[in-house]
Amino acid sequence: MSLINREVVLASGSSARKQILEEAGVKFTVIVSNVDEDLHPHDEPEKYVTTLAARKALAVVPRVNKGAIVIAADTICTWRGKIINKPIDENDARKIIAEAVAMKLQRVITGVCVIDTRDMATFSFAETSVVEMKPATAEEINAYVKTGEPMGKAGALAIESSGSFVAKFEGSYANIMGLPIERLLPLLLKLDA
Repeated sequence: MSLINREVVLASGSSARKQILEEAGVKFTVIVSNVDEDLHPHDEPEKYVTTLAARKALAVVPRVNKGAIVIAADTICTWRGKIINKPIDENDARKIIAEAVAMKLQRVITGVCVIDTRDMATFSFAETSVVEMKPATAEEINAYVKTGEPMGKAGALAIESSGSFVAKFEGSYANIMGLPIERLLPLLLKLDA
């Protein structure tokens, strides 16, 4: 049984996003958007992630049943306003983590777009959490990168990993994982009413 009675489609292949929705009791199907994630990184971070989430949702809408609720999201990390995306390889991951550790604080921003395909009503928002990084040596960073856990993660940050260099955080843990369920779930319940 699902918390939401309507058909829900997640426009993401992210295992973390799937886990968050499952743990919230939402039954859903996955249709990956395959949208090119390269936008203009000069945009304000919140605008960047909400625009990309909207592009992902709109790419999936033609592939779902009319009446479904489509959820898309995009997560980035920022340091002093600079957008940090996913690492392109292990060397990039090492560089990103070393810089994050040196900066000590980073913002994790997830943009969410929900489209109700009954009437194409669209709801978008961005959620921000702050992560404080703990010190790490080059050897520790290299060992962590070798696990593969930071690959495919915004800012090479996998907060759910025991090997990550997160000292503490403020805000939503689920947001840092990639889907701020605390804001998303009330919206889904409202659309399901």
